[in-house]
Amino acid sequence: MRCDAMKTRLPAALLASALLAGCASYTPKPIHPEQTAQALTRRTLSDPRLLRFLAAQLHQDGPPRWNIGTLSLVAVYERPDMPLAEARLREAQGGETTAAALPNPSLQLAPTYDTSTSAPPWTVGPVVSFLIQPYGARPARIAEARARTEQARQAIAATTWQIRSQVSAAMLDLWSAQQAAKLAARGASLSARYREVVAQRYQAGMVSAATLTTATLAYNQAELQLASDLRASQLGRAALAAALGLPSTALKGVALDMHGIAHPQQPGRLAPLVHSALSSRPDVLAALAHYAGAEAALRLAVAQQYPAIDIGPGYHYDQGDNKFILSISLPLPILNQNQGPIAQARAARRVAADEFVATQTRVLAQIDQARTNWHASESERIRARQLREAAADALHRQRNAFAAGEIGRLRLLGAELADVQARQGALSASVHVRRALGQLETALHHPFLVSHRSP
Repeated sequence: MRCDAMKTRLPAALLASALLAGCASYTPKPIHPEQTAQALTRRTLSDPRLLRFLAAQLHQDGPPRWNIGTLSLVAVYERPDMPLAEARLREAQGGETTAAALPNPSLQLAPTYDTSTSAPPWTVGPVVSFLIQPYGARPARIAEARARTEQARQAIAATTWQIRSQVSAAMLDLWSAQQAAKLAARGASLSARYREVVAQRYQAGMVSAATLTTATLAYNQAELQLASDLRASQLGRAALAAALGLPSTALKGVALDMHGIAHPQQPGRLAPLVHSALSSRPDVLAALAHYAGAEAALRLAVAQQYPAIDIGPGYHYDQGDNKFILSISLPLPILNQNQGPIAQARAARRVAADEFVATQTRVLAQIDQARTNWHASESERIRARQLREAAADALHRQRNAFAAGEIGRLRLLGAELADVQARQGALSASVHVRRALGQLETALHHPFLVSHRSP
């Protein structure tokens, strides 16, 4: 009797061990806001883990040069956008595992005790049911999950370009503010000297009070412009730190390499880049993956119009008799043949197709707008350069005339102020060109604001 019990318990124990061996365990990971806040505020560009990451990505030793490429990698490392996109990819990959898994069999036990018989009153026996899915359902489910994974993978590439675009725009804003502040400081200094000369002439009775007032107003305006540009420079550095995912203090004392902004790469033939963007930009590929998922969902809905079958072999010990059974169950497709989900999936595929075309249309519109902006900005830059060269030539002649004693200091200062104003106009036009190039590289996913200097 004891041996029989052991023979019964041993297979049950082995079965339980096999089932428990494949089980996952739960590990709690609570979030502590105080700790995360401290970690965020302590981030710096000298973090050893960040420097190792940059060295691995840039394939170079030594301190990195803080240009657009390097700072874009810093943003990829520091900002939560990329970990979030990678987490969504892992979530989608988990969906692939779920879709590929075979359905578990089910065990049914229904022991019965009969009090009206003198024979052994127990009727007991297990029934194990196996689900046989419709033909093609599992491959379609796997294909749908793979399409979602591809969407998540392309979202990572799109996030990378989005981060680079934001870093590039922030660096351009900072460079523009710094250059404007330099010119504003020069203009404020000249305005102060101009007002001083006018004041001397006013005291000598050579000019009117209105002339002095005009010079004073111009000086005040120049000082306000300088203060505004210095403020923009400070805000630009803070905005760049935000684009990097760092506190503003992390950029204090850091020498930024603006060579890629100051000397952008000029676009060549855009036709190959346009074709590449329309066919292989991450958002285009994500829309294509979404359509593939809709195709797979339609295949799955069509496959599910045929019912799944439950086959359950079993054994009954019925009042001393051994009985072997085979149960087969399936839903009868009498009232519907899954036509509603099929129609819904077919419509969803049509929506996905229209969304793909809409994505390509949006990409083309972005490219056309950026290209038009660039051409118009180039025309503005050429005209501004001509005006700057004319002002520089006039200043050169006025300096020669002043040296020869032909004109006074006031006219020379006026020419110098005109030269500063022309340079400010040229700077504004050059900033417009660089913004257009940034817009163009975002639309084409091809870098133009890059540094060509060797490390």
